[in-house]
Amino acid sequence: MPSDTAKLAECEFYLISEMNSYLIVHHPYRTLQDLTPVMNLTTEENNMSWQVINDSCLTDLPLLYPPHIIALTAIFLSVVLKPSLSQASLHAAATSAAAAAVVAANSGNGSGSNGNGSLGASGQGPQSRIGKIIEWYAESKVDMEAIIDCTQEIISLYEAWESFTATAEKNCKDQLTRMIKARGMS
Repeated sequence: MPSDTAKLAECEFYLISEMNSYLIVHHPYRTLQDLTPVMNLTTEENNMSWQVINDSCLTDLPLLYPPHIIALTAIFLSVVLKPSLSQASLHAAATSAAAAAVVAANSGNGSGSNGNGSLGASGQGPQSRIGKIIEWYAESKVDMEAIIDCTQEIISLYEAWESFTATAEKNCKDQLTRMIKARGMS
């Protein structure tokens, strides 16, 4: 195999051409960019949503859910769950907000848009803003069950990261080393 990356890329494109395939990749970032002005996301919320999308790539969410669901989950987490929440209240806040969104979606009475499809952020308290976001989700007829599943998966990822200490890392490395030596792979 040639070590020249240009030649490797040329081979990949030739293979893709021969297979009659396309390299069109749908990812959550496009949805995030499209919805940022619609939902009047602040720079902080947009950045946090971007980070949540990046973190979701470390899970199996991109294989299980369409990109727009992951992007909507990231927006939901960045608006509803501010980083100032404690770890203990994180799960409870996500569950209650998601449940409220499901109820609003099932009742079909969302009226949180301001006429032009955008959610205003100026002069609102946090609860009013969250209420408007939840109403937008209800009006959009998005699959809230999928968003709840994605939310729980991402929160579980963050909880696992929080509980992973230096001692746990050392124990994990030691166990892997023992397994490798036991199978004679070293």
